[in-house]
Amino acid sequence: MRPLVSLAVLAAAGVLAACAVPPRAPQDPPVLELPAGTAVSLAPGWWQRFGDPHIDALVEEALAHNRDLARLMARIDEARAVLRGAQAERWPVVAASLGGARQRVTETGAVPLGGASPVATDVRAALNVSYELDLWQRVASASAAARAELLAGEFARDTLRTALAAQVVQAYAALQSLDAQIGVYRTLLQSQREGLRLQGLRQAAGELAELDYRQLEAELLASEQQLPRLERARGEAERALGLLLGRSPQALLAQGVQRADSATAAAAGVPEGLPSDLLLRRPDVQASEARLRAAGARMDVARAAYFPSITLSGSVGRESAALSRLFDGPSLIWSAAASLTQPIWNGGRIEAQHQAAQARRLQAELDYRDSVAQAFKEAHDALAAHGEALATLGHALRRAEALQRAATLTRLRTEGGESSRLQLIEAERAALAAQLQAHDARRAVVAAQAELFRALGGGWQRPQDEARLR
Repeated sequence: MRPLVSLAVLAAAGVLAACAVPPRAPQDPPVLELPAGTAVSLAPGWWQRFGDPHIDALVEEALAHNRDLARLMARIDEARAVLRGAQAERWPVVAASLGGARQRVTETGAVPLGGASPVATDVRAALNVSYELDLWQRVASASAAARAELLAGEFARDTLRTALAAQVVQAYAALQSLDAQIGVYRTLLQSQREGLRLQGLRQAAGELAELDYRQLEAELLASEQQLPRLERARGEAERALGLLLGRSPQALLAQGVQRADSATAAAAGVPEGLPSDLLLRRPDVQASEARLRAAGARMDVARAAYFPSITLSGSVGRESAALSRLFDGPSLIWSAAASLTQPIWNGGRIEAQHQAAQARRLQAELDYRDSVAQAFKEAHDALAAHGEALATLGHALRRAEALQRAATLTRLRTEGGESSRLQLIEAERAALAAQLQAHDARRAVVAAQAELFRALGGGWQRPQDEARLR
């Protein structure tokens, strides 16, 4: 009993020596002042609201093959393995050993052998067990930190999935806008070439001044100059979308992106207000909160270093000078031990490690506060941008219709000799610019809706933590 009494005395002394330790880290995130919101219904798979099967297929391809997403999946696997390792620290370590040795000592040494043989053989087989008592929650805190870091990784994956879907929709809309603009220019070029041919016949017959003919020719050349620029931009946009889809270099150049001929219509059922539970809808905010909890748990791990560590160990086995007698009754051996280690002076290492963990938790708290503020800013900005895009599209469509009508009337006046050829060119140029702006406004509406869905969390809901870790 004496060793046990001594161990208890040492433990009590260690507890008293560790009384002046820092307090534990806060277990909950800080309380923030948040604006009021409204009830908003948003379900997963929001990109299906555009009603375009090509968008659905492209988003699914990106979610399955995007390399950034695959990289995050690998990090999650790493975090899951780290969690299993941290949880394994709660259990004893059991190891089996089997060994043998044969040695010869000198017969002319200071200690006479007394007739004993100078050659000795030793065979040993044992089962060893060691266990650290987690009285100060060091192992439990390390496990909690690993679990929180795993959750942060999974939330970061979900954040990337939502952002990736939005990027695919926006890139698809940009590609369709370029298709429409190229189509406008090709139709215009066909009309301008035919018109120039007819006006060339009139100019040759003396019915048209050379100045008017040269103006038409210059306008045709200006339109032809725009077409290669648009085609280059479309190729770049298509390859950029291919990268988002995770395609190989060969597929990136050989395969095209399948898309609808007409522009994608605006999505139905777009939320109009800020959800009251925005923080629960945004996986990036949840990831910041998980990292904050992990930093607090790491701070508790560093705090546990102030306390003594108590380790229990034992072994049982057989030892004999001959292998044939290894399992005889007298060859039984066993041992039991307990050790207590209390840090007394280490040059300030423990305090420095705790202060570093405390500073990292403060950084994580500031990151959490910034993520919350950024979430509300992005949601407000997305709502405002969506409203502006809708208003801009309405004005652009009406302006394009008005300028197209003005160009038609100017053409009639020119044919009647009431307007100059230069006025007709300017009117058609303005109508063309308005038509291109209308196509870009349609793209902006789809892009703004995709950004709004992303800013509101994309219909993401936080599952139960326990179920995610099984």
